[in-house]
Amino acid sequence: MKTKNFSVLLIIFSMAFLILAGTIGYSIVQKKKESQKDPFDYTNQQALGDKDAPVQMVEFGDFKCPACRTWDATVFPQLKKDYIDTGKVQLHFINFAFIGKDSDLGAQAGEAIYKQNKAAFWKFYDEVYQSQKSTDEEWLTEAFLIDLVKTKLPEINLEQFKKDLNSKEMKELVQKDKDIALKLSVQGAPTVYVNGKPSNPDYDSLKKAIEQAAEKK
Repeated sequence: MKTKNFSVLLIIFSMAFLILAGTIGYSIVQKKKESQKDPFDYTNQQALGDKDAPVQMVEFGDFKCPACRTWDATVFPQLKKDYIDTGKVQLHFINFAFIGKDSDLGAQAGEAIYKQNKAAFWKFYDEVYQSQKSTDEEWLTEAFLIDLVKTKLPEINLEQFKKDLNSKEMKELVQKDKDIALKLSVQGAPTVYVNGKPSNPDYDSLKKAIEQAAEKK
């Protein structure tokens, strides 16, 4: 009888061990799958290009960032020509306002413009980068931004822009972007992702990452 009871207990313990091992294994696999998932929700970010493009690219940027200005002047135009305009890539911009107090205001301005006119945001994106001044100077002021909209973006309703600029809605959008950057431990700008995976921001690296991502689709 004791032998029989021992055998029953052994079977029970064996089954429990197998269940536990299976649960742990499943958990590890699931975590691995989750880590491979694209971490971005692309629906609410400033976007340029075909929404059905096979490759989704994200740029984290700060309008006060000198390296971002260089990226805008050198890498971005070639990417736009080769991949965005041809429908292969949709680019998304996420604010990573970290350099100065006025970085937040610049980010809010971009959100306010995108709210009114999506295409105008990308004009603003280029104009504000190319108007960049020293990182030590607080130049992204309300006066500067209002003047930029007035002189460079006639498609934007100036009075509505003024109302939106410091609104709770725009501040919350910028904070959500900061939260995304924090979650991903973004360290600087420009930081670029291709289909959810980080890539070096130079053109050759991005070209390789885009073509590899497109092949997987």
